[in-house]
Amino acid sequence: MKLTRIISLILAALMCLTFLASCAGGDEPIVITNSGNDTGSDEGFVDADYEQEDFTFLYIKHSDVGKDYYGGDYIYAETYTGDTISDAVYARNLAVEEKYNVKINQLLEVNGDPAALIQKKIMSGEFDHDVIYGWAYKLGACIPENFFADFNQLSNVDFTQDYWSPSAMEDLTINDKLYLCINDISMNKLEWADLIFYNKNIAEDYNINTEFGSFYDLVNDGKWTLDVFLKMVQSVSNDLNGDGIIGKDDVFGMLDGSANGSWAAACSDVQLTTKNDDGSYSLSFYNEKLLGIIDKIYPVYSNNKYVKDYDDIWSEGGVDGNGGYSDQWEYARSFFTTDHSLFCTGSAYITSEFRNMTSSYGIIPFPKYDENQENYYAGVSCLASIFALPATVRNDVSTAGMERTGTILEYMAYKSNEILLPDYYETLLKGQRLDTEEDSQMLDIIRSSVRYQFSATVGIESVGELLDNMFAKPTTATSTYKRSEKKLQKALDDYYSEVIMLDSKNNTTEK
Repeated sequence: MKLTRIISLILAALMCLTFLASCAGGDEPIVITNSGNDTGSDEGFVDADYEQEDFTFLYIKHSDVGKDYYGGDYIYAETYTGDTISDAVYARNLAVEEKYNVKINQLLEVNGDPAALIQKKIMSGEFDHDVIYGWAYKLGACIPENFFADFNQLSNVDFTQDYWSPSAMEDLTINDKLYLCINDISMNKLEWADLIFYNKNIAEDYNINTEFGSFYDLVNDGKWTLDVFLKMVQSVSNDLNGDGIIGKDDVFGMLDGSANGSWAAACSDVQLTTKNDDGSYSLSFYNEKLLGIIDKIYPVYSNNKYVKDYDDIWSEGGVDGNGGYSDQWEYARSFFTTDHSLFCTGSAYITSEFRNMTSSYGIIPFPKYDENQENYYAGVSCLASIFALPATVRNDVSTAGMERTGTILEYMAYKSNEILLPDYYETLLKGQRLDTEEDSQMLDIIRSSVRYQFSATVGIESVGELLDNMFAKPTTATSTYKRSEKKLQKALDDYYSEVIMLDSKNNTTEK
């Protein structure tokens, strides 16, 4: 082992980590399968020697302008820097490199069109990566193009382990195939899960806790419902400057990126689509329950005395130059941090913007439909980056293949669960960005309730757009749905048929 590796291991020890290198030489990778994968130790993972060859993630970053929304630097770090997350990524990768005698690399491409990029690589024969990482709905739209392999083809993986997110697997499986996948190598499943922030100072000033009870008690007792939420929103409206209008500089109940509150469908357990017994998908959200939810939401969300969306904030001016904020979205959310809104929708990622907030804030899940609903639900943004496998094995590395990819991803996800997840979850979020133990408990609830929405994840955006239109105009919700129903069902059917046909295409190619 090289001296630099030894030094790196000593540094890692400061983080309470122990790495053991186990490498066997030879012309071909030596793989020995061990039984009984125990997440409490390294025992149970296969042994292999990949001869110092590269294992590369193709990271398709959407843009290099502004923040790295929906991606995150969870794949590669060059060295220890003192940054909590970067150091955890480096330590995790080092552990994988030491165990399998492999080099973890990242190929970064800034490209808003993954389909064109991947197609270009295929046509030019640039098979220079083992795993693809990019925005979920962009990659989902590429599945019918036969760009991706099925994760079920991997060797030496155990998808039942927590670090593979078994509940997410069901949402992402199409025709018993898993073309997109999320695991603990990336924190995006948690970082981009929906939640609600609330301003504790405004809650106190407007007697919210006195009237309704503690937010945390409401959640824990199963009483945090849509009706309670809407009553709270309507309890906060104050014309501070006395101009007779509730503007962005006054105080209001809700700041939301959505103009219509259509998120209420998913958190009320109304799914846009249902997977049928034969594996196909059907539209499933039009029912009396949904129409009732729309009727509850609309009177509140259409009244800007209580609710402001980002467009409201921007239309009132001041957004030029973003007021010293990194972008217009952060500028809009600043009206929560400066005590103008009781609630603000967001995700764990947004806590990075609240570090200098003077008032205290808390987090809670989106409300349930009613007290009879068993669970809270948190949708994961369809923009949050996710993993895919290239359909063609790279040709520039002699050890490349499904066996190597599975072996490395399994151990890397496990080590991420052991190293990166605690640093992100416990050190960064709970330790630095959340005020109380109760907030940490809320984060646990949110983490355990995540969902992926099929139509959004595979890029059929028109389904979500239809739902938005129904929330925007309740009186025509039924006719709006009926006009689009056949067209959208056909879009689902066509997508599924194209995925089904991949099997026959691949069988023909193999012959």
